[in-house]
Amino acid sequence: MTRAELFRESEFASGSVGDIFRLIRSGAASSRSALARHIGMAPSTISLRIDSLLRLGLVSEAGDEQSRGGRRARSLEVSTGAGFVGAMDVGAHHVQVGIADLGGRMLAVEDVPVAIEDGPALAAEALWAALRGLIAANELDEAQLLGVAIGLPAPIEYPSGRVVLPSFMPSWHNADLPGLFSEFTSVPVLVENDANLIALAEQTMGGQSSDQLLAIKLGTRIGCGIVSDGRLHRGAGGAAGEISHTSVQGTSTISCVCGTPNCLESVASGGAIVARLSQLGYDVQTAADVVELGRGGDAQVVDILRSAGTSIGGVLASIVNFFNPRDVILGGAMSASAPLVAAIRAELFQRCLPLVGNDLDVRAARSPGDAGVRGAAHLILEEVLAPARIEQLVRELDDTTPA
Repeated sequence: MTRAELFRESEFASGSVGDIFRLIRSGAASSRSALARHIGMAPSTISLRIDSLLRLGLVSEAGDEQSRGGRRARSLEVSTGAGFVGAMDVGAHHVQVGIADLGGRMLAVEDVPVAIEDGPALAAEALWAALRGLIAANELDEAQLLGVAIGLPAPIEYPSGRVVLPSFMPSWHNADLPGLFSEFTSVPVLVENDANLIALAEQTMGGQSSDQLLAIKLGTRIGCGIVSDGRLHRGAGGAAGEISHTSVQGTSTISCVCGTPNCLESVASGGAIVARLSQLGYDVQTAADVVELGRGGDAQVVDILRSAGTSIGGVLASIVNFFNPRDVILGGAMSASAPLVAAIRAELFQRCLPLVGNDLDVRAARSPGDAGVRGAAHLILEEVLAPARIEQLVRELDDTTPA
């Protein structure tokens, strides 16, 4: 856990069964005795709370922890067999569907063909079919699906999950995916911006996590996810991190709904670079095609990639100077382009204040291939395993248990 997370766990650990489960999930306490020390509650009361979690099947108790004197404590951990969640990362040219257990471990991840250009209603039906197929292929019980989270390359209104003016998915404006999915399932369905999911995935990856980070999605579009003091920062309505509509030097090669002349997305995104190279006679369709061309060393392609990287780095420098993050993490298909990334880094470190740049780490996502679905899994697990939800399940269990 990060320092900020540990502080919050201590601050809000009230001793309720929901908070105790959260402490077990986070790894802050992994035995009855450790929980008693952490919360300052009588061991007998802790045991009653743990017994409720054991009866629900959410926690298992096995093995022995290292002895602190006396009898060894039994180790508590989240029971991964108590259910699972679905996670989806929808891109301009791909959709990745995954399944994760309650411990956050990805059980399966698969790329599936979904025509998002057909509109949200047909896409929702195809996404649900793809998730059901993955569940069946992994011999899981669909009744144990607890929730679904979906990442989209678009501004997402918070907390409704409504899609607002997506730059290259105009038919998705005002799309209500949770409402569309309610035709197929009653489990919670959350929708989030794809860059925010990368930020969540990176922020929660073990002991190397950072309390202050920017996650930059470099794909067909450009997005930014922000983690501040260990928490995802969405802003008042969900638009935090929409950096791609900042005006930059250069000429737009694609249109954008923002109305800003020569915005970053219309000049330097993967979609804009594809359009520019197509105008020059290159056979390119996707951001991945651009990366492959760049690897070939074509001087004109490399020059265009460097120019785009300079534009992106210039916009990022202002944000980095303002926010002072520990990490700037580059994800998405275009993050595999060496000329683009080198230009971003050069511009960033040239323009950043020394106090900001001294501790700044600009790096690739640790697991870029599935960062979106991992972030989605984290998001929905936080929802379905929230302390208030756990306490509700315990009350329901107590009401149905004979005295």
